[in-house]
Amino acid sequence: MVQYFAVFLILSFFGGSLGTTTSPQQQTDASKLQDLCQRSMLGFPGIPGSNGIPGVPGVPGPQGPQGREGVKGEIGDKGSQGMPGPRGDRGREGPPGKSGPRGIKGMKGEQGLLGMKGEEGIAGMKGEQGAAGIKGERGIVGNPGGKGNKGEKGESAKASQASVVPQTNWKQCVWKSGSDTDNGKIKDCAFNKLQSNSALRVSFQGNMRVEGSIKCNRWYFKFNGNECSGPMTIEAIVYNNWQSGTGNNLLHHRSFEGYCENIPQGTVRVELWVGKCSGYSLGDAWTGWNSVSRIMIEEVSRPQS
Repeated sequence: MVQYFAVFLILSFFGGSLGTTTSPQQQTDASKLQDLCQRSMLGFPGIPGSNGIPGVPGVPGPQGPQGREGVKGEIGDKGSQGMPGPRGDRGREGPPGKSGPRGIKGMKGEQGLLGMKGEEGIAGMKGEQGAAGIKGERGIVGNPGGKGNKGEKGESAKASQASVVPQTNWKQCVWKSGSDTDNGKIKDCAFNKLQSNSALRVSFQGNMRVEGSIKCNRWYFKFNGNECSGPMTIEAIVYNNWQSGTGNNLLHHRSFEGYCENIPQGTVRVELWVGKCSGYSLGDAWTGWNSVSRIMIEEVSRPQS
């Protein structure tokens, strides 16, 4: 029904248009349209119409997204090298450069040969003694000289006396008793040393013995608990190699002494010790038998260099 109504509207439109003056081309188009409507109403397919008037161009659409980056092209061929240009003018001469580092010291030259020593000349003959000269006249007495400068202050008598070691600064410790100590201190003796740069002369006088086969004992001095180190120790050893079982108890008077330096000023404890010899077994020692034993100490000036 809608189709017939649309055909009716079309025919009405063209019918109105046909009532006016038309051109032969318009009459032909109207005739074709009527024929088309009749065919449509009868169910026949219509005749294809002619192309209509082109419409107004549409508004341009928005710009699309940027496309992907294309594949990188291959590297082109290297161009040929151009001809060298003309040589430029010579530049100005630059300033002189800095001095270079000092070179390595050369090797020392060989020593020249020594010349031969000349022969010693012959001694000349001794001349005759000349005659005594005439005694000259007595010279004129000169004017008195000016007053001399004041001399430096002299050292006091007390200080001068302290710088010299007294000849009487000595001491001895004596006893008359025996000691059977094999390894330890036997006796000590205190001494007042007056100078710091002086030395001590110490000695022992007494009886010492060692009993036993292949035995050795050592007697030595200590100063304030230490053996002498300036220059070396003060010592004596007694060795016994009596092979028989009896008869090796030999008691003899013995003595030993020495000088010790580098001992400070003040009270010095001089000690007599006995002990083992290096590399040997300790023997049965005895110090002082039926006689007086002595430790003698004397302060003396320092030795010459």
